[in-house]
Amino acid sequence: MNAPGRVGWDEPLYRFDERHRMIPHDPQRLAARVAQARPVDFAGFRQTGIELMLLGRYDEALDHLDRALELVDTERRRITVWINLGDVYRYSGDAGTAETLYRRAVEHARVAAPDVLSFALQHLGKALAERNQLTQAHELLTDAMRLRLTEGEPEEIESTRAALDTLGELPIPLPPRVAALLGELPTWSDEHEGSSGDVVFVHGGYWLKRGPKAVAEYERLTWLRGHGIRVPEVAAFDADVLLLADASARSLAARADSDGRYPTSIGTVLGSVLRRLHSIPIDECPFDGRLDVVLARARRHVIEDLVDPDDFDDDHRGSVPAEIFARLLAQRPGQEDLVVAHGDFTPSNVLEGEILLDLGALGVADRYRDLAPAARDLRAGFGAAEVAAFFAAYGLAEPDESRLRYYRLLDELF
Repeated sequence: MNAPGRVGWDEPLYRFDERHRMIPHDPQRLAARVAQARPVDFAGFRQTGIELMLLGRYDEALDHLDRALELVDTERRRITVWINLGDVYRYSGDAGTAETLYRRAVEHARVAAPDVLSFALQHLGKALAERNQLTQAHELLTDAMRLRLTEGEPEEIESTRAALDTLGELPIPLPPRVAALLGELPTWSDEHEGSSGDVVFVHGGYWLKRGPKAVAEYERLTWLRGHGIRVPEVAAFDADVLLLADASARSLAARADSDGRYPTSIGTVLGSVLRRLHSIPIDECPFDGRLDVVLARARRHVIEDLVDPDDFDDDHRGSVPAEIFARLLAQRPGQEDLVVAHGDFTPSNVLEGEILLDLGALGVADRYRDLAPAARDLRAGFGAAEVAAFFAAYGLAEPDESRLRYYRLLDELF
């Protein structure tokens, strides 16, 4: 690791703010430096990636750090880039991905690069503190301090001491409009249908999301509301926090446990909803989900090792993410049949009452981006008859099997 605060300058590149995050000493000078950068090797791409992160240019930072990751020649270097990538995701608001990368860095540093273990522990500790996991954060930062007292530089020891001191000031407070609705001590729960790290249930009546995905979903909810599609009610939105009112309805995926009590088939409901969504004129949609955009994101997931092969469908078992991505490039359709697509259209993301959920990936894309995962999940959960009902309600007599396979393959990397 470079000495803290120094990435090739005579004076410190950054300082820490009140949340103990890095901010540049001189943003204008740093921006001029980045504009002149022409990285050609590992060190250059990593340095420019860090500098772009300090400027808040997170997508560009990820591009440069991904390139550095492709050029690593030692496990130690790989671990340091994972930490840097974790920082970019954490600063941009994607706490879940940041935690994944930090934990991986800790795990590998324990075995392959003990000299950077304290850095990995400290970054993971700060990330968990911001997510209100203060006990575990304190344990990790204490471990980092123990290592640094033994072998660290004075400025590294002081950095860890400062991180420990900030624990009482975390987690990150909710922005005013959200805090006004929830109060100072909201009751949180992540035990719910479709449980994930991206959403928490609050006070038994709201769903809270935070970060860039929440911002993307709010923008799409706001746009879609005027196009005849039912979506959740936005209770509050402020900064990067989205609060949705609970619709008091189960997802269509929950019908698998209903013993056939519903008179209308799930396939028919899904097909009808999707037909209405896909009928919206694409020239009215400001969001882009075309293959150029989605494949670039898929490539990033592969490079950063954010794809779990254990979650692949049975007919893709045994493949590795890089192989999947190579097949996607080789088999890419020559044209896209564009519609306004949901981007993750499955029975889990449609509630009873035909309410669409999880709209953060909505955008102009090939219709099979939605048809493929819907047909896959219907077949697995409800059988071939519901798949047939789905296509009949959608109005597609002869679905293109090659496109269904292609977009199901694409979904493996998300």
